This record gives sequence, structure tokens and C-alpha cells, in this order.
Amino acid sequence: MSGHPPEHAAVKKSSGARMVGPGLGLLVLVGTGVYALVAWVGFGAPASPGAARPPGATAMTPGARSATAPAPARPGERPATAKAVPVPAGAQDPVQVEREAAKQAAVQYRAGRFNAFFRKEVFLEELTRNGAGPKIAALKDSLADPSALQQLPDGAQFLESKPEPVLERMAMIDLLFELAPKDTAARDAMTSLALAPIDRGLSDSVKKGLVGEKYDLLFRLAQVDRQLAVDTYTKLENEKLKSLLLDALVAGLAESGASPDEVRRMTRHL
Repeated sequence: MSGHPPEHAAVKKSSGARMVGPGLGLLVLVGTGVYALVAWVGFGAPASPGAARPPGATAMTPGARSATAPAPARPGERPATAKAVPVPAGAQDPVQVEREAAKQAAVQYRAGRFNAFFRKEVFLEELTRNGAGPKIAALKDSLADPSALQQLPDGAQFLESKPEPVLERMAMIDLLFELAPKDTAARDAMTSLALAPIDRGLSDSVKKGLVGEKYDLLFRLAQVDRQLAVDTYTKLENEKLKSLLLDALVAGLAESGASPDEVRRMTRHL
């Protein structure tokens, strides 16, 4: 047969297509609704009172809270804060620990200078591997504290035989001197120690020891920074102390390589 199909066949086909369209859409909507319902009940919804629980689990009532959860603060109350953990009685003061480490480093440096296998550069590099700042501060604080000298007996002499505390403090000055060429903090520490006033209430032997340290500091500082040493000397307020330390300044300038004419030029106004 040829030609167009009968009209009633086209009508039936069109009616069937119209029925399939809404039916398929309804099926999609129903499927979507079922998926949403399963997702809400199975994953997102809170469990009902009769829902199955793992063995040992207990139901949480609306007013219950976890045993580990902190209780809410009442109106007008401050929330509880954690109490500070007390420091153990035997714990050491970090400042004292740092001072002791700096002193031991100075003692090792002093002993190493008389050892043929000692390498100063290696020692200083290892000492300042994590920064020289804390070491310099500890050396400065240790030298600013005269308690080690106060433990010496009255009338102790420092010229011929120096007691161990005096040798340790001299080694600290030597170590500052070695760090000073590359570190401004070490030069500042030497300047501060040289200018620090001496307590009049100290014994004569302690005062003599401190004057000797200032002599050594100024002598070493002049070898590192000539002008800084001269400026430091001019800032000394005690005239008697200035007269005692002038020789240290002149000797340090000469030791630094300055000619006699340069030394005279730098010190003629003093």
C-alpha cells in the first residue's frame, strides 16, 4: 500500500505518545521523591527513639549532654578557664641555664687556646650556629653580676695568682672580643659593661676586680673599633676611673695597628 496512513492510525499514535510523556515524567518524579526520602531518613535525619543502635549505645534525650562536653555558663557567670600548671620545684631558671652554658663555652675557649689542635674558627662557628644573640646576652648578664667576685675572700689578689672565678670572667671577655668583629651586639655589650657604674658598697677586692675587667674591655674594644673605644672612654663619668683606663685605651689603639701619630691624634682631646 502507498500513500498516507489512515487518519485513525495517526490519531491513535498521537494519543499513545501523549500518554507516554506524562507517565514517564510521573515515574521520574516518583523516583526522585523516593530517593530524597531514603536519603533524608537513612543519612540526614535524626534517629527515632525506636531505631536500632549499636550494642552499648545509649539514647540521647533532648536535655542530655556528653560527659566530656563542658557545662554551659549560667547567666552572669564567667566560663571556666584552665588552671596554670605549676612549675616543678626542681626546675631550673632558663636564664641561669643560659648563663651557665655561656660560662662553660668561655672556659672551653680558654682551655682550647693552649691546645695545638684547637681550631678557633670551628669553635666560634659551632657556638653561633643557632644565632649569637642569646650567647652574647648571657655573657653580658654574667659579667654584669659581680656575685662570683663577692664569693672570694677579703683581700684576694688578682695580679700574681688569679682565682678561678676571675679566670672564668676573663674568658668571657675574651669570647666577647672574638665575637665583636662580626657582631654589633657583642660590641654593644662590651661598651655597656665598660660604662656600667661600680657599686660603692662592694668590697675593695671586688672593686679592683671590676676595674681590671673594665681595663680589659676597653683594651679589647679599641682593637675592634677604635672610634667606638674612644667614644666609650669619653662617656665615663668617674674621673678617677678615666685616669686608670686611659692607658688601656692607648695600648688598645696601638695594638690595633694604629701608628703613634694616629694614637696621639685620637687621644689628644682626652
